[in-house]
Amino acid sequence: MVSLVHVQQSGRRLRIALDDRGRRNALSPEMTAAIEGAIEAAPPGLAAVVIEGRNGVFSAGADLKWLAETLARPPSPGELDPLEALSAAGGRFFARFAALSCVTIAVVDGAAVGGGVGLAAAADLVVATARAEFSLSETSLGFPPAQIAPYLAQRLGERIARRLAVTGARLDGREAEALGLADLFCATDAELAARIEALMAAIERCAPGANAETKRLLRLCRPAAPEGYIETAAKSFAEALRGPEAREGLAALLAKRPPSWAEKP
Repeated sequence: MVSLVHVQQSGRRLRIALDDRGRRNALSPEMTAAIEGAIEAAPPGLAAVVIEGRNGVFSAGADLKWLAETLARPPSPGELDPLEALSAAGGRFFARFAALSCVTIAVVDGAAVGGGVGLAAAADLVVATARAEFSLSETSLGFPPAQIAPYLAQRLGERIARRLAVTGARLDGREAEALGLADLFCATDAELAARIEALMAAIERCAPGANAETKRLLRLCRPAAPEGYIETAAKSFAEALRGPEAREGLAALLAKRPPSWAEKP
């Protein structure tokens, strides 16, 4: 069986590289399970987890081909919509990743699309390179960025998160740093390696328990998402995907044409 992640551990450092070339490191159930499995298999007392992508991509987010195939199979009466179930599972994955006790660093060196942006935003620190491309493409395809919205709002504030989401924004690494979506921008590979090493060394100077408690206390300072948000967002996501706008948006994407609402008169 081909591994979807490559794991490198050195002392209290853990690096996880996403490697699903065929699906552009999409956050499929298999990929999220592989990420969580790598973290759970690490010994206790980790200082930091670095998550990055291979094949020139950080993560393409949702597997749009799977979404299109699932749309063609309406759920049976009384059956939970698999789109809703997948969205809720994704929301729970982001929540668990954001709540890790160790420091998390997302290295975006390539495309981060939709849920890939959400994964980066859920990390404690985001490092972007000159090859980074952040794309909040959901609304341009006809559905909302349902499960990643809380992490965008926490990192950017509601005003900027709203502007990026409702315009289907695309940002390079420098633009992401300027807005706060990325914490650091690295123009060269040498600078990236030096920055990551400096961050790791600084984190390792801090006691793991103190960092974990600091993260917990800072989470308590945030406005909490309403109870049941993940389920509400999952239902919204599934209903939007089965609606006419998302059907048109996905069809247009697969056909490599503009959707009907973007056509010029």
